[in-house]
Amino acid sequence: MAAPRPSGPPRDLRRSVRHPLFGHVPVLSAADGGAPGAVPTYRFDPDYRPPLPAGAVRGDPRRQIFCCDVPRYFYVDLDRTCRDCGERFVFSAREQKLWYETLGFRLDATAVRCLPCRRRFRATRGVVRAVSDASRALADSPHHPPAVLAYARAAVAHQERFGHAPLDAALAALRALARSGAGLLEALYWEGRCHEAAGRARRAIASYGRFAAEAASSRRLAVLRRDAARRRTLLEETSA
Repeated sequence: MAAPRPSGPPRDLRRSVRHPLFGHVPVLSAADGGAPGAVPTYRFDPDYRPPLPAGAVRGDPRRQIFCCDVPRYFYVDLDRTCRDCGERFVFSAREQKLWYETLGFRLDATAVRCLPCRRRFRATRGVVRAVSDASRALADSPHHPPAVLAYARAAVAHQERFGHAPLDAALAALRALARSGAGLLEALYWEGRCHEAAGRARRAIASYGRFAAEAASSRRLAVLRRDAARRRTLLEETSA
Protein backbone atom coordinates (compact mmCIF):
# COMPACT_ATOMS: atom_id res chain seq x y z
CA MET A 1 0.00 0.00 0.00
CA ALA A 2 1.30 3.46 -0.88
CA ALA A 3 2.43 5.75 1.90
CA PRO A 4 -0.34 7.91 3.38
CA ARG A 5 -0.68 11.29 1.70
CA PRO A 6 -0.79 14.47 3.73
CA SER A 7 -4.23 15.43 5.01
CA GLY A 8 -3.92 19.16 4.28
CA PRO A 9 -4.57 20.84 0.92
CA PRO A 10 -2.11 19.71 -1.79
CA ARG A 11 -0.05 22.36 -3.53
CA ASP A 12 -1.83 21.91 -6.85
CA LEU A 13 -5.48 22.47 -5.93
CA ARG A 14 -6.50 21.73 -9.52
CA ARG A 15 -5.84 18.07 -8.68
CA SER A 16 -8.05 17.91 -5.61
CA VAL A 17 -11.74 18.11 -4.77
CA ARG A 18 -12.96 19.93 -1.70
CA HIS A 19 -15.27 17.72 0.37
CA PRO A 20 -17.21 18.96 3.44
CA LEU A 21 -16.17 15.93 5.51
CA PHE A 22 -12.88 14.72 4.04
CA GLY A 23 -11.20 18.03 3.16
CA HIS A 24 -9.14 18.33 -0.02
CA VAL A 25 -9.35 14.87 -1.60
CA PRO A 26 -6.52 14.25 -4.10
CA VAL A 27 -7.60 13.39 -7.64
CA LEU A 28 -5.40 10.97 -9.58
CA SER A 29 -4.21 11.89 -13.06
CA ALA A 30 -3.58 9.54 -15.96
CA ALA A 31 0.09 9.54 -14.96
CA ASP A 32 -0.91 7.97 -11.64
CA GLY A 33 -2.55 5.14 -13.54
CA GLY A 34 0.64 3.81 -15.10
CA ALA A 35 1.25 4.01 -18.85
CA PRO A 36 0.74 7.31 -20.71
CA GLY A 37 -2.92 7.80 -21.57
CA ALA A 38 -4.03 5.08 -19.11
CA VAL A 39 -7.17 5.57 -17.05
CA PRO A 40 -6.40 5.21 -13.33
CA THR A 41 -8.23 2.52 -11.39
CA TYR A 42 -9.38 5.16 -8.92
CA ARG A 43 -10.33 8.74 -9.67
CA PHE A 44 -9.80 9.72 -6.04
CA ASP A 45 -6.72 8.68 -4.13
CA PRO A 46 -7.67 5.52 -2.14
CA ASP A 47 -4.71 6.02 0.19
CA TYR A 48 -5.63 9.53 1.30
CA ARG A 49 -6.13 9.57 5.08
CA PRO A 50 -7.87 12.66 6.43
CA PRO A 51 -7.94 13.23 10.19
CA LEU A 52 -10.66 11.26 12.00
CA PRO A 53 -13.34 13.25 13.83
CA ALA A 54 -14.35 12.04 17.30
CA GLY A 55 -16.32 8.80 17.10
CA ALA A 56 -15.58 8.22 13.40
CA VAL A 57 -14.52 4.85 11.97
CA ARG A 58 -11.75 4.72 9.35
CA GLY A 59 -12.92 3.59 5.92
CA ASP A 60 -11.02 1.55 3.32
CA PRO A 61 -11.88 2.81 -0.20
CA ARG A 62 -10.25 -0.26 -1.76
CA ARG A 63 -13.06 -2.37 -0.28
CA GLN A 64 -15.87 -0.05 -1.41
CA ILE A 65 -17.95 -0.09 -4.60
CA PHE A 66 -18.13 3.36 -6.12
CA CYS A 67 -17.67 5.06 -9.46
CA CYS A 68 -17.41 8.83 -9.67
CA ASP A 69 -18.34 9.72 -6.11
CA VAL A 70 -15.83 10.47 -3.40
CA PRO A 71 -15.24 7.27 -1.40
CA ARG A 72 -15.88 7.02 2.33
CA TYR A 73 -12.53 7.77 3.92
CA PHE A 74 -14.26 7.51 7.28
CA TYR A 75 -17.77 6.94 8.61
CA VAL A 76 -19.72 8.96 11.16
CA ASP A 77 -23.07 8.19 12.78
CA LEU A 78 -25.98 9.45 10.67
CA ASP A 79 -29.42 10.41 11.95
CA ARG A 80 -32.28 8.91 9.95
CA THR A 81 -36.09 8.75 10.10
CA CYS A 82 -37.62 5.30 9.61
CA ARG A 83 -39.74 5.03 6.45
CA ASP A 84 -42.18 2.62 8.12
CA CYS A 85 -42.69 3.71 11.74
CA GLY A 86 -41.50 7.34 11.51
CA GLU A 87 -39.17 7.00 14.51
CA ARG A 88 -35.66 8.48 14.54
CA PHE A 89 -32.75 6.05 14.47
CA VAL A 90 -28.99 6.14 14.01
CA PHE A 91 -27.27 4.57 11.01
CA SER A 92 -24.05 3.95 12.92
CA ALA A 93 -20.55 4.37 11.57
CA ARG A 94 -19.74 0.71 12.28
CA GLU A 95 -22.88 -0.48 10.50
CA GLN A 96 -21.99 1.65 7.48
CA LYS A 97 -18.54 0.09 7.34
CA LEU A 98 -20.15 -3.36 7.46
CA TRP A 99 -22.57 -2.46 4.63
CA TYR A 100 -20.03 -0.92 2.27
CA GLU A 101 -16.86 -2.93 2.96
CA THR A 102 -18.07 -6.39 4.00
CA LEU A 103 -21.55 -6.89 2.54
CA GLY A 104 -20.67 -5.16 -0.75
CA PHE A 105 -23.44 -2.52 -0.84
CA ARG A 106 -22.90 0.40 -3.21
CA LEU A 107 -22.16 3.74 -1.61
CA ASP A 108 -25.47 5.17 -2.81
CA ALA A 109 -27.35 2.64 -0.64
CA THR A 110 -28.50 3.80 2.78
CA ALA A 111 -30.63 2.60 5.67
CA VAL A 112 -34.24 3.79 5.37
CA ARG A 113 -35.74 1.65 8.17
CA CYS A 114 -34.86 1.27 11.82
CA LEU A 115 -33.56 -2.14 12.89
CA PRO A 116 -36.90 -3.54 14.18
CA CYS A 117 -38.71 -2.43 11.00
CA ARG A 118 -35.86 -3.80 8.88
CA ARG A 119 -36.29 -7.20 10.53
CA ARG A 120 -40.05 -7.14 9.97
CA PHE A 121 -39.54 -6.10 6.35
CA ARG A 122 -37.09 -8.95 5.71
CA ALA A 123 -39.43 -11.44 7.39
CA THR A 124 -42.37 -10.23 5.30
CA ARG A 125 -40.38 -10.39 2.09
CA GLY A 126 -39.23 -13.88 3.03
CA VAL A 127 -42.83 -15.09 3.49
CA VAL A 128 -43.86 -13.78 0.08
CA ARG A 129 -40.80 -15.31 -1.59
CA ALA A 130 -41.39 -18.65 0.14
CA VAL A 131 -44.88 -18.95 -1.41
CA SER A 132 -43.52 -18.11 -4.85
CA ASP A 133 -40.62 -20.57 -4.59
CA ALA A 134 -42.80 -23.34 -3.15
CA SER A 135 -45.40 -22.83 -5.89
CA ARG A 136 -42.79 -23.31 -8.62
CA ALA A 137 -41.37 -26.39 -6.91
CA LEU A 138 -44.86 -27.87 -6.53
CA ALA A 139 -45.64 -27.27 -10.22
CA ASP A 140 -42.49 -29.21 -11.15
CA SER A 141 -43.10 -32.07 -8.68
CA PRO A 142 -46.76 -32.18 -7.55
CA HIS A 143 -46.38 -35.51 -5.71
CA HIS A 144 -42.97 -34.88 -4.17
CA PRO A 145 -43.54 -34.86 -0.38
CA PRO A 146 -41.00 -32.13 0.50
CA ALA A 147 -42.44 -29.87 -2.22
CA VAL A 148 -46.02 -30.38 -1.00
CA LEU A 149 -45.14 -29.78 2.65
CA ALA A 150 -43.09 -26.69 1.77
CA TYR A 151 -46.06 -25.28 -0.13
CA ALA A 152 -48.41 -25.93 2.79
CA ARG A 153 -45.99 -24.33 5.28
CA ALA A 154 -45.57 -21.28 3.05
CA ALA A 155 -49.34 -20.91 2.55
CA VAL A 156 -50.03 -21.05 6.29
CA ALA A 157 -47.27 -18.52 7.03
CA HIS A 158 -48.65 -16.18 4.37
CA GLN A 159 -52.17 -16.47 5.79
CA GLU A 160 -50.98 -15.76 9.32
CA ARG A 161 -49.03 -12.68 8.24
CA PHE A 162 -51.27 -11.15 5.57
CA GLY A 163 -54.71 -12.69 6.14
CA HIS A 164 -54.91 -14.35 2.74
CA ALA A 165 -53.15 -17.30 1.10
CA PRO A 166 -53.73 -20.20 -1.34
CA LEU A 167 -54.90 -22.48 1.47
CA ASP A 168 -57.34 -24.47 -0.68
CA ALA A 169 -54.58 -25.14 -3.20
CA ALA A 170 -52.36 -26.33 -0.36
CA LEU A 171 -55.11 -28.65 0.92
CA ALA A 172 -55.63 -30.04 -2.58
CA ALA A 173 -51.90 -30.75 -2.87
CA LEU A 174 -51.86 -32.47 0.53
CA ARG A 175 -54.81 -34.69 -0.38
CA ALA A 176 -53.29 -35.53 -3.76
CA LEU A 177 -50.13 -36.55 -1.92
CA ALA A 178 -52.18 -38.88 0.30
CA ARG A 179 -53.92 -40.40 -2.72
CA SER A 180 -50.57 -41.01 -4.40
CA GLY A 181 -49.76 -43.57 -1.68
CA ALA A 182 -46.98 -41.56 -0.08
CA GLY A 183 -48.65 -42.06 3.30
CA LEU A 184 -46.89 -39.07 4.81
CA LEU A 185 -48.21 -38.43 8.30
CA GLU A 186 -47.00 -34.83 8.31
CA ALA A 187 -49.60 -34.16 5.61
CA LEU A 188 -52.37 -34.70 8.18
CA TYR A 189 -50.77 -32.18 10.53
CA TRP A 190 -50.53 -29.58 7.77
CA GLU A 191 -54.12 -30.26 6.73
CA GLY A 192 -55.05 -29.23 10.26
CA ARG A 193 -52.87 -26.13 10.06
CA CYS A 194 -54.46 -25.11 6.75
CA HIS A 195 -58.00 -25.61 8.09
CA GLU A 196 -57.12 -23.69 11.25
CA ALA A 197 -55.62 -20.80 9.27
CA ALA A 198 -58.77 -20.70 7.13
CA GLY A 199 -60.99 -20.51 10.23
CA ARG A 200 -62.46 -24.01 9.82
CA ALA A 201 -62.17 -25.10 13.43
CA ARG A 202 -64.13 -28.37 13.22
CA ARG A 203 -62.13 -29.61 10.23
CA ALA A 204 -58.89 -28.60 11.90
CA ILE A 205 -59.86 -30.49 15.07
CA ALA A 206 -60.63 -33.60 13.00
CA SER A 207 -57.32 -33.41 11.12
CA TYR A 208 -55.32 -32.92 14.31
CA GLY A 209 -57.14 -35.86 15.89
CA ARG A 210 -56.35 -38.16 12.97
CA PHE A 211 -52.73 -37.05 12.99
CA ALA A 212 -52.38 -37.66 16.73
CA ALA A 213 -53.88 -41.13 16.40
CA GLU A 214 -51.84 -42.24 13.38
CA ALA A 215 -48.57 -40.71 14.60
CA ALA A 216 -48.95 -41.92 18.20
CA SER A 217 -46.00 -44.30 18.01
CA SER A 218 -43.67 -42.06 15.99
CA ARG A 219 -40.81 -40.59 18.01
CA ARG A 220 -39.75 -38.54 14.98
CA LEU A 221 -43.07 -36.70 14.99
CA ALA A 222 -43.30 -36.14 18.75
CA VAL A 223 -42.91 -32.36 18.47
CA LEU A 224 -45.61 -32.05 15.81
CA ARG A 225 -47.85 -34.39 17.80
CA ARG A 226 -47.61 -32.20 20.90
CA ASP A 227 -48.29 -29.09 18.85
CA ALA A 228 -51.31 -30.72 17.21
CA ALA A 229 -52.68 -31.69 20.64
CA ARG A 230 -52.19 -28.16 21.95
CA ARG A 231 -53.89 -26.61 18.92
CA ARG A 232 -56.75 -29.11 19.07
CA THR A 233 -57.38 -28.31 22.74
CA LEU A 234 -57.40 -24.56 22.12
CA LEU A 235 -59.79 -24.94 19.19
CA GLU A 236 -62.12 -27.15 21.21
CA GLU A 237 -62.16 -24.61 24.05
CA THR A 238 -62.80 -21.61 21.81
CA SER A 239 -65.44 -23.31 19.67
CA ALA A 240 -67.36 -24.88 22.57
